[in-house]
Amino acid sequence: MSLKIADLLEEFDIELTDLRWFLSIELADRLLTYHQEPLELAELIWKGSLESDMYDMEEKFIRDSQDLIDRGLLDEARIREQLSQVIRSRRLKKR
Repeated sequence: MSLKIADLLEEFDIELTDLRWFLSIELADRLLTYHQEPLELAELIWKGSLESDMYDMEEKFIRDSQDLIDRGLLDEARIREQLSQVIRSRRLKKR
């Protein structure tokens, strides 16, 4: 039986809003790296790359993760660690 990301999300009791929060934190961290390069950030915004990254980010995460699992490029231990990070970020949100 192959590993299914949907089953792991259910096991971890992770909802799409939890994933979106986690991915938003990751995106915010990435954007903060541009603090010394505002023109590069402006270019990301201008080209629509930022919008593309944000649009349905949680669904893309699920789809991309499942694809990597199916291709043998993402193992169960790594995806479980990522989902544990989602749980930790959810706890931070509720503070």
